[in-house]
Amino acid sequence: MTEMNDNNSAPQANKASVAIHPNQNAVAVALELDVEALGSVELVVGAIESKFGAAAEEQAARWFVMSVLRHLRKAKWTDPNESGLNDTKQMNLAKDCLAIEGFSVSLRTVTKDARSKFRMVGFASTKKLERGVLARSTKAYKIASYVILEAGLVEQQAEKKTTAKKKKKSQRPELEEIEKTVVGRRAKRRGYFEDEFMNVADTAEVIADKKQAVSMSEEEFANLDVALSKKNSEMIQQNWSDQRDEERWSRLLGLLAGLGFFAFVALLFL
Repeated sequence: MTEMNDNNSAPQANKASVAIHPNQNAVAVALELDVEALGSVELVVGAIESKFGAAAEEQAARWFVMSVLRHLRKAKWTDPNESGLNDTKQMNLAKDCLAIEGFSVSLRTVTKDARSKFRMVGFASTKKLERGVLARSTKAYKIASYVILEAGLVEQQAEKKTTAKKKKKSQRPELEEIEKTVVGRRAKRRGYFEDEFMNVADTAEVIADKKQAVSMSEEEFANLDVALSKKNSEMIQQNWSDQRDEERWSRLLGLLAGLGFFAFVALLFL
């Protein structure tokens, strides 16, 4: 029975050892911890933290920050020392992050699972602890990214920004055309259509024609005024002539009437 139990416990110990990441195993060995005796990743991580003591948080932060650096660089190294930064520079990055309010609390939350501590982790939109992947939307990741970029450790990022600005500037005429199109579409949505713009153009043309017509009328008016003045003069002369004729007839009739009256009186006395 004892032999059977020993045979059954051996696979379980091996299975537990598999869950321990190579980075965690290396840290434990460096601290002279018996990984096989500890058995599980939780016990190994707990022993590592006890061994580090007060420096445990800085060490956990160092692994996390170096994981963010690897992600930003899109690198594939599996150990922080492959980053090109020595231990001092790595620790300074970790301390700079810990000095920023909110990083420490977020880091404890993000690495609450023992599978995420003292090892290189990946980042994606959502976390997958079984694959060693954490979410990049956390405050700890954002702060670490900020510190790394401020330290100038990701040169490709600056180059990409410069290239993007140049590309945007070269595409400015195209962007202006797109902007005009968008404005036109907004105008249509607000009730202004192409026909109405054509009507406005037609109206402007009609107004211009009217102005031209008014200008021509003023010239013609001068000619018309001369013609009317001449006509009025002729009419006045004609009227004056007719009036003189009427006066002659009136005098003649008055003379005849006077002669008739005297003739009538003369007949009465005869």
